[in-house]
Amino acid sequence: MIGYAIKNIEELKERPDIISKIRFDITPRTIMEPLFTETGEFRKVDLSGYFFYIETESERPGLMLMKVSKTTSMKTIGIIEDLPQDLLKRAIENPVHSPIHGMYAITEEIKEWICKNLSITP
Repeated sequence: MIGYAIKNIEELKERPDIISKIRFDITPRTIMEPLFTETGEFRKVDLSGYFFYIETESERPGLMLMKVSKTTSMKTIGIIEDLPQDLLKRAIENPVHSPIHGMYAITEEIKEWICKNLSITP
């Protein structure tokens, strides 16, 4: 199994450097959109920061935390293992958007859970 820097919401609470850069406006669909338009123009959008997504390609689905740099390089740095499974199940059964490569956007319900547990406002 891959080791992650962050394994639960309690560990994430200890990382204000990450919490301050969490972006709820980024979804897997946003990340996977081409960097260039059909006319060949560069799509100018800043995706840097951290965002949550639901991963279903692994043995057990989970809430993941991904870091996106200004150069759009991406790395999953965490799994939030303490997310209630019923929230995860509902998000997969009733997706916000169609999944992309096994990645689902988080629901409003999961976003509220994250914000409540991190004591932040979106």
